[in-house]
Amino acid sequence: MMKTAHSYRNRMLALAMASFVTMVAVGLIGGRIVRMGAPGENFWLVYSVLLAIFALGMAATLPWWRRFDDVQKSGHLVSWYWGGLIGGGLVILGFAAANGIDSSLTRGAGAVMIVQGAVSSFAWLVWRLRLRGPAE
Repeated sequence: MMKTAHSYRNRMLALAMASFVTMVAVGLIGGRIVRMGAPGENFWLVYSVLLAIFALGMAATLPWWRRFDDVQKSGHLVSWYWGGLIGGGLVILGFAAANGIDSSLTRGAGAVMIVQGAVSSFAWLVWRLRLRGPAE
C-alpha cells in the first residue's frame, strides 16, 4: 500500500515538473516571437503563433490534471478562483493607487480581469450544461 502512494506521488511530481518546464519554455519562445518585430507589426501572424504555442503548453498540463481525483481538482479550482480573484483585485488596486485610474497599467489589469471573468463564466456554463442529466 505504501509503495502505491509513493509511486503516485512521484508520478504526479514528475508530471507537474514536466508541465512547469513546458510552460516556462512556452513563455520563453513566446517572448522571443513577440520581440521579432516592432510592437503591433504583423499582429495577426504573431498572435496566431502565440495562441498555437499557448495551446500546446496547456495541452502539456493535461496528463497532470487528468490524474487528479475530484477532491484534488476541486482544491485547485477553488484556490485558483479565490487566489486569482483576490490577486487580480490587489494588482488593480495597486495600479490605481500608484498610477491613477486612467493609466495604461490600470486599464490593462482591468481588461485582464474582465476577460478572465468572461472566460470563467463560459467555462462554468460548459461545465453546467455537461453535468445536466435526464433528471434535471
